Amino acid sequence: MNRIVLAMLAVAVIVVSGFATGDSAMTNTPPAFSADDESAVRALVNEFANTWNQHDMKAMHELDTEDVEWINVVGHDWRGKTNVYKGHVAIHKGMCAMTSMSVESATIRSIAPTVAVAVATMHFEPSLDPRFSWMPAAKTRGSFTMVKRNGIWKIVHFQNTLIDPKAENDDETKWDATGFPPPGHPLIHPTAR
Repeated sequence: MNRIVLAMLAVAVIVVSGFATGDSAMTNTPPAFSADDESAVRALVNEFANTWNQHDMKAMHELDTEDVEWINVVGHDWRGKTNVYKGHVAIHKGMCAMTSMSVESATIRSIAPTVAVAVATMHFEPSLDPRFSWMPAAKTRGSFTMVKRNGIWKIVHFQNTLIDPKAENDDETKWDATGFPPPGHPLIHPTAR
């Protein structure tokens, strides 16, 4: 009988400690970046813009890991450094050959000691090439996932989205507690746009 009671107590302790461990794991925040790491991640975002403006695809893709995945603003999904490079070479020989881009702002956060996410608001100027005069200026939001491998930060994933100027200042944080936009919002009344 005592063995059964002791066994039940042991199981109870294990279960309770498992819940406590699981709970603390869910509430722990990742360690803060060192100033050097934050600076390196921010520099990586800025160097992406610099290499874009120089149309130097070799230098641009030195910023990537071998297993990088790139989802561009029109939805191309390029996987692996070789494919991302080929995709960028193609567009920089054509419609992006005479474009420029700038980073308006970037927010950076640590996910783990060697993983970071940077969300950058970027401006792409229209092409100066008369063949691509149909390309308007664009404001986008790019999400970079970066990893630190062998002491060096690199881009492992990127996704870029056009910013709809009508929606830019009307995100879900302004919606009511139900999760729905306020009355008269264009999502509810499309003619309100």
